[in-house]
Amino acid sequence: MRKQNDNRGRLILTGVLSLIAFALVLVLCFQHNVFGTGGEEPVSAQDSSDSDSTKAGQSVSSSTSDNDTVQPEPDKEFKFASGYTINGVDVSGKKLSEVQEALIEAEGEDPKAKVKVTFMVGEEKVEADTSSLLFDNNLTQIISDAQKASEAGDTGNTTYTSAWTVQPDSVDAFVHNNLDAFAKDPVEAYASGFDTENLVFIIEESENGTAVDFDKAEDLVAEALNKGKYQVEVQVETSVLEPKNTAEFMRGYLCKVSSTTSTTTSSSNRNTNIRLVCEKLNGLVLQPGEQFDFNKYIGQRTPEAGFKEAGGIYDGKLIQEYGGGICQANAMIYHSVTKADLQVDSRTAHTWPSDYVETGTDATVSWGGPEFRFTNSSDYPIALHAYYSNQKVTVEVYGRPLPDGMTIKLKGEIVSRTEAKVEYKADSDMALDERVTEKSAHDSIKAKSYKVYYDADGNEIKREEYFSSSYPMINKVVRVGTRAEDGTIFKLNKETGETIAPEGYVPPTPTPDPDDPENIDDDDEGDDDEDAKPTKKPKKEKKDKQEEQEEQDETPTSEPVENAGETGSGSENEGNTENDPLPVAEPVGPENED
Repeated sequence: MRKQNDNRGRLILTGVLSLIAFALVLVLCFQHNVFGTGGEEPVSAQDSSDSDSTKAGQSVSSSTSDNDTVQPEPDKEFKFASGYTINGVDVSGKKLSEVQEALIEAEGEDPKAKVKVTFMVGEEKVEADTSSLLFDNNLTQIISDAQKASEAGDTGNTTYTSAWTVQPDSVDAFVHNNLDAFAKDPVEAYASGFDTENLVFIIEESENGTAVDFDKAEDLVAEALNKGKYQVEVQVETSVLEPKNTAEFMRGYLCKVSSTTSTTTSSSNRNTNIRLVCEKLNGLVLQPGEQFDFNKYIGQRTPEAGFKEAGGIYDGKLIQEYGGGICQANAMIYHSVTKADLQVDSRTAHTWPSDYVETGTDATVSWGGPEFRFTNSSDYPIALHAYYSNQKVTVEVYGRPLPDGMTIKLKGEIVSRTEAKVEYKADSDMALDERVTEKSAHDSIKAKSYKVYYDADGNEIKREEYFSSSYPMINKVVRVGTRAEDGTIFKLNKETGETIAPEGYVPPTPTPDPDDPENIDDDDEGDDDEDAKPTKKPKKEKKDKQEEQEEQDETPTSEPVENAGETGSGSENEGNTENDPLPVAEPVGPENED
């Protein structure tokens, strides 16, 4: 029973809901005129907030006829309000298209053809070339601005005028194209050479320059053209630019900055080589920033260039080479350039210290090998004055003086030294115990150098660590003869240099000298002197071919030569080289030093 009642309740509820839904559908249909309006009036467009016709500015008319439809009015074309003028033309009531056509036609082409600019540069008149000038016009923008004001009903802003304006970039180009020729940099006094007789620079005169006020000229041109003044004369402002250095100033300012001298040897060939280098260097002028390269400037040392064979260092030995000795001239450059506080770019120490400068302050050069370079790091020209005379070589630097009377010296300091040893070599082609020095001994040395600055009174101001040097150890090499008179080959103790006879060796009995009074027999009863004949020295045993070939292979290609060592004194030290006789060898390649 309860189940039947529940089902009946659900059916009643469903029916009620269905009636409600049907009623809502009917209401919606009537609202949207689904069943037709019959003789009823249509809804007015003004009563509907969603009407598109209202947004478009259209009006809708009503009619009692069932066949009437809504017809919007056509757009009204824009016309300027009363009182508006553009470029002096009254555009009141005129359509936009009419105004544009009339004004653009009246505007015509840009005024470039009308422009004539005359520049006055001092007393000189310059008729300017105006081809680079470019103009812009704002008429289109002016018409648009007037239209907006008219539509907004702005009665306080009714007069409009367009204008031609010149492009700023074209004015800049125009002014420079016509006036650059009048701008001139000053010409500084210039050292074109060095008078080695009078020891003065050859100075070319300076010239004043001219500065043009380009910015002001551009402003005057643009201002006139933008105001419609197309025939204009522009006064150009100029000023004198004076050079930093005049010839008069440089002649009084440039002077000798440094000088270095050392004593050479008595070797004629070596001194010839040094003289040739000095002659090439003398009078050389370097402008600020220019670099000197010894090998490039002096060139290869050849017989054709006048260079002679003289002692040069190769593989720890002093050998003969063309240009030997020129390192002494190069070391003088190195010292003087350092004293002049110029920039040294490349410097190499010798294999062993030179005796004409302090240890650690030498500088070697070789064709294809060690280089020496320096740069004129000052703001003024420099010149080298180099000369050789009476076994003395000098290099001087001329240029700007050091500040406040300051001077600089190049000093060397030995940091460590390891003593060299002696090596002995057996030479079976040399007489027993005969000795020849093949290499001189040179200790292993490490050295530092310093640039030492002094004030005008000679007091040390500061010292800066400069180039370091490392001289390798070179052991003394001595060849010792091991062939006895009778041809016997002795052994050699390579540590002590002592020659040792072979086991069982018996020295030959000396042959008496018949001319020695001690060997004359005073006995009247002696043998007849006329029958006596001197005993001949025993002949050496013939060697077989193999032994001769082996000995030839051991024979050095160089012959002994007198040591070409130097005795010299630089500006700060003196010293002597060893006088051991050294072998002569042919000139060698890039590893040579002199």
